[in-house]
Amino acid sequence: MSIRKRELKSGTRYYVDVLFPNGNRYRKTIGSSKRQAEQVHKRLESEIVEGKWTIRETDDVPFSTLLTEYLEYALASKAASTYNADKYRIKSHLLPYFGEISVKKITPQMVDDYKTKRVQDGAAPKTVNNELVNLSHMLKMAGRWGYVDRNVVSSVEKMRIVKNPSLFLKQDEIFRLLEAAKDYYIYPIIMTALHTGMRKSELFNLKWTDIDFDQRTIMVQSKPDWHTKNYKSRTLQITPSLYKALFEHRNQQAELRIESEYIFTYKGEQIRDSIKKSLRTVVRKAGIKNVTLHTLRHTFASQLVMAGVTLRDVQALMGHQSFETTLQYAHLSDEHVKRQVLRLPFAND
Repeated sequence: MSIRKRELKSGTRYYVDVLFPNGNRYRKTIGSSKRQAEQVHKRLESEIVEGKWTIRETDDVPFSTLLTEYLEYALASKAASTYNADKYRIKSHLLPYFGEISVKKITPQMVDDYKTKRVQDGAAPKTVNNELVNLSHMLKMAGRWGYVDRNVVSSVEKMRIVKNPSLFLKQDEIFRLLEAAKDYYIYPIIMTALHTGMRKSELFNLKWTDIDFDQRTIMVQSKPDWHTKNYKSRTLQITPSLYKALFEHRNQQAELRIESEYIFTYKGEQIRDSIKKSLRTVVRKAGIKNVTLHTLRHTFASQLVMAGVTLRDVQALMGHQSFETTLQYAHLSDEHVKRQVLRLPFAND
């Protein structure tokens, strides 16, 4: 039996953690007072010895209780954006389905039935897979906390997703987009996305301290309130065109007396969510359709591959953990390789 402490964004929380010889575990949140936690700990110790305290077997731990404890853990362990997305999926879909079911009684068939129901509700395969990832991690933590013996989701197949070729801009479309965006506040964002392939969250959490104008590099790295995908950092080279755009953007912010530590702002405040409306306006002006920040990321990778950059190098620049993710651009590399025969000295005779 022990007292444990958690540092949450809402403050410090103490709880009593009881692990019995039979493997059952009981955890009780006390509050923010360490002294109170110590008093409860002492009282429970005495009551357990005297047999006065009824301990709930782990078979009785309902999904709803696991959810409460998991969200406490997630709040302290995950970035705010990730936590909020997970919380929404869990509370909106997983909780209504599994509710008060004991976590030890959740079976692979129940998870398969959940998949079927979500599809019938109209959920996209990718959405269902994201929810299964949440459920899997919850049961993984339940195993760590002694509530279940195994993670049943690990034996459940995810939904198959038909992957369409990634859309990317051609050279003339890139020039038209940049020309249309020149007078808009999102111009430096578009430039940075096209020249670095950074993810939306990476762009919005980029600080001036991440840029080394002398070395002409950008460090994509985690912050105290946000982390990169897989918590990995990478260094990107700033192209001459991007250097000029960022340098001018910094001077413009100084003239407007914008003192934000973040590079991309709107009315002096960090852009946190989206630039969809402004981007849609610029895209329409450029005479292009269906362009998002993710399109610009695909454009960066696609143009590199068509220029002869190896897929391994593209993987590093994009920050892909798995090489299989980068292989979506392999067909562009194949086209580039086939065209190389035209470089033969006698090919055009």
